[in-house]
Amino acid sequence: MRILLTNDDGIEAPGLHVLYKAIADLGEVHVVAPQKVQSATSHAVTFHRPIRVASYTSPQILPGADPRDGEEFTGFTGTSVGARPADCVKLAIANLVPQPIDLVISGINAGANVGVNVIYSGTVGAAREAAFMGLPAIAVSQHVDDWNAIRWEASARYAGEAIRRVLDGPMTPHTVMNINIPVLDGGAEPKGMKAAPISTSSMVDKYEITPAGDGSFHYECCNEMTFRNREPGTDVAALFDGYITLTPLQHDVTDPVQLPRWCEHIG
Repeated sequence: MRILLTNDDGIEAPGLHVLYKAIADLGEVHVVAPQKVQSATSHAVTFHRPIRVASYTSPQILPGADPRDGEEFTGFTGTSVGARPADCVKLAIANLVPQPIDLVISGINAGANVGVNVIYSGTVGAAREAAFMGLPAIAVSQHVDDWNAIRWEASARYAGEAIRRVLDGPMTPHTVMNINIPVLDGGAEPKGMKAAPISTSSMVDKYEITPAGDGSFHYECCNEMTFRNREPGTDVAALFDGYITLTPLQHDVTDPVQLPRWCEHIG
C-alpha cells in the first residue's frame, strides 16, 4: 500500500514524525507536508504565485524532544512545500509521489478538530482534498490541555490503533475519516473508541485586545476549545468524555431536505 502522509502543523511538527513511525509498517509512506505551520487554513489553495518545493530529511531525535531522552525513531526523507495543506496533496498526487496512491493520512494535529472546527481545519482540509480525488483519507488530531505535556508517543500509538481499525472497516473512496484522540496529560488513557456525528454547536470566541498606540486596537483570537453546547452523542461530547472519536465526513454539502423544496418553488 502506498500512503501519502501530510499535516497542517508543518514538516518539522512532532505529530507528523511520530505518526510516520506509527504507520511505517503499513506500506510505502511518502511525506509531503507544509514548510511551516498552516493551522486553520481550511481548504485554501495557492494560485498566482510559484510554490517552493524542497527535499527534507528528518532528524533522528523527535523535534522538541529532550536529546538526553534518546528518543530515536526511524527517520524519513520527505518533501517540504511552501504552501497550504491542500496544496501538498494536490502537488503530491499530480507530481511528487508515484502513482497510484492508496491512502492519504493527515496529522497528528496538535489540537482537536471536532464540531465546527472541521470547517476551519487545515488537517481535515488536506484529507478532504484527497477525498475530492476519490482517495480514502484519514485526518488525525490530538486534543490538548497542557501544550507542554503532550505525550506524542502515546498519541501516535492510539492513532495507529485507530487507523488500523478504520482500514479493517467499510472505508470507501471520497470519504474522510476524522479521528480525534482525547487529552492524554498526566498519564490519562482513552476510555475507548466511539463513532459519533459532528457537533453543530458554535464555539465561544474570545479575543485579547491590545491598544496599538495610534488609537487603533489589535485583536488576537485566544479560543480555548469552548463550545456553547456539548450535545449528547456528538463527537465533542465523546471526546471531552475521554473517548477516541471517529466521524466519517463527506464533501457533498447539498441540503437534501431543502433542495426538493426549492425545486418545487422555482418550478
